[in-house]
Amino acid sequence: MKMKTKLASTTAADNFGLEQGEEVKLATRKHWYVFRTPFLLSFFLPFVFLSATFFLDHLAWPQQLTSILVQFFLILSLICFVIGGLAFFWTLFLWSRTIYLVTSKRLILINQRGLFSRDRRETSLDMIQDVKAKVGGFQAALYGFGDVVVQISSQEAQLTLTKVSKPYFVQRVIMREARLKNGKSSANLGATSLYE
Repeated sequence: MKMKTKLASTTAADNFGLEQGEEVKLATRKHWYVFRTPFLLSFFLPFVFLSATFFLDHLAWPQQLTSILVQFFLILSLICFVIGGLAFFWTLFLWSRTIYLVTSKRLILINQRGLFSRDRRETSLDMIQDVKAKVGGFQAALYGFGDVVVQISSQEAQLTLTKVSKPYFVQRVIMREARLKNGKSSANLGATSLYE
């Protein structure tokens, strides 16, 4: 078991450029909700269109019109399935290469923007002034995702972790690690483990 832990920490250090003695305190990705639109496009819409073809047989419409509509709905469901599948794999590619890390020294945000475009932003924990968690809307509250906005020392500098799971927990972990880095004590440091 210790071999796996050492191997995992070595891989993390290689992949994310961690310094000697730097530990990953939290690693998170975007919420699974980002897959909702590709799922609806590739499975739900074709299901609706295919269901419509079965109902067309029971209507008292001319046979020629019914067969044209059936072919139209079949082609439309196939197009939705293919486009939704491509959108799913594209979203999976972006999701798998986007990661947010809270280490014992830094906050690291790695966002995959496109096929060859990757954005890496990081800040030292002692530069963090404020951390806000935003859950906007019914679906975000229902599924438990939101944005975490980290205010850096300068007035306009912000880092945003978008659509993360458990944004309030992520906020508490960042604040706890920033307090520990700055040497400030907090009475509620141990309370965050209750919400994992």
